[in-house]
Amino acid sequence: MAHREFIYIGEPLPKLNEKEHAAFFLNLQKGILLSLKQRNLLTPAQYQECLAELGKRENKNQIRNTIKQKHSL
Repeated sequence: MAHREFIYIGEPLPKLNEKEHAAFFLNLQKGILLSLKQRNLLTPAQYQECLAELGKRENKNQIRNTIKQKHSL
């Protein structure tokens, strides 16, 4: 994962909520886990277990969103 730097340019920061920006938060969590693994603060087994848990959450959210879309039609 490439290192990135972000510079605040004075514009108002958008408000992010977990439902609307689920993909962003998922990738953020994966990035944090990878960083912990690379710094040897997580074992490979712990890293894999955490990724599996994130995958379960992602699947639940996808199912929930699909159901909501069907009901709104």
